[in-house]
Amino acid sequence: MQHHHHHLQEDKHLPKRIILVRHGESEGNLDTAAYATTPDHKIPLTSQGILQARLVGSHLNSLINSNKLGSVYFYVSPYERTRSTLREIGRSFPKRRIIGVREECRVREQDFGNFQVKERMTVIKETRERFGRFFYRFPEGESAADVFDRVSSFLESLWRDIDLNRLNRDSSVRNWWRLQLSDPSFRGRTTRMGTLP
Repeated sequence: MQHHHHHLQEDKHLPKRIILVRHGESEGNLDTAAYATTPDHKIPLTSQGILQARLVGSHLNSLINSNKLGSVYFYVSPYERTRSTLREIGRSFPKRRIIGVREECRVREQDFGNFQVKERMTVIKETRERFGRFFYRFPEGESAADVFDRVSSFLESLWRDIDLNRLNRDSSVRNWWRLQLSDPSFRGRTTRMGTLP
């Protein structure tokens, strides 16, 4: 029994590093009025944000190469600014190094409500301070406690992916990924991937 357990541990490929990256500068970072007219998930990067993402991609590729970390697997939120950030980061990596990409809605930013009118948000944020930041739920949005729950759920899924060796499927995933990247309609966007073939 103990020998069998040891054999299972050898077969499991743990990631050498988990790197968290926030999106580049967005239109909402420059002017919060953007949230009053544009849905949060559609707020784009600025030209500076695109340059930041490219720089991060170059830095990450150098970091991964210098540490001989091998292939990469990306999780990305469905927001436009995060998908654009990943697209620019991905340009720094050869296709053969990218095992996969999964769009994961649980790693998105806290939802502060639908259209966020500045005057209304000022009053709401004052109420949050009186109520308590962690448990206050934004009208039409979520609380920090809600974010904690969904991120905890994502982390459980991440560990399940690691346990099932989904992040290290060399041949089948790489071949699938190469096919997707060679399709012109696929270039420059991410995809939702559940259990991989």
